Amino acid sequence: MDATLDLLSQSAPLLLKGAGYTIALSLIGMSLGLVLGFGLALMRLSRSALLRWPAGVYVSAIRGTPLLVQLFLIYYGLPQFGVELPPLAAAG
Repeated sequence: MDATLDLLSQSAPLLLKGAGYTIALSLIGMSLGLVLGFGLALMRLSRSALLRWPAGVYVSAIRGTPLLVQLFLIYYGLPQFGVELPPLAAAG
């Protein structure tokens, strides 16, 4: 029992830090997703083909590939072109 409480007391700061990162990443992702989604929706509803076409290609590409594949491409693919992202930025 004491070993469990000791382990929990040692792990608590790391768990709270991880929870903070999770909440922050979720809020940032939801905010950016809302803005990007609203902009793309307006582009898709536009009468101009120059706005509709790129938005349609982007939406089809994002919806057509699994999220894990997208994360792998960002995290491992971008450094092949010299773009280095910190892990937290790559996850967002």
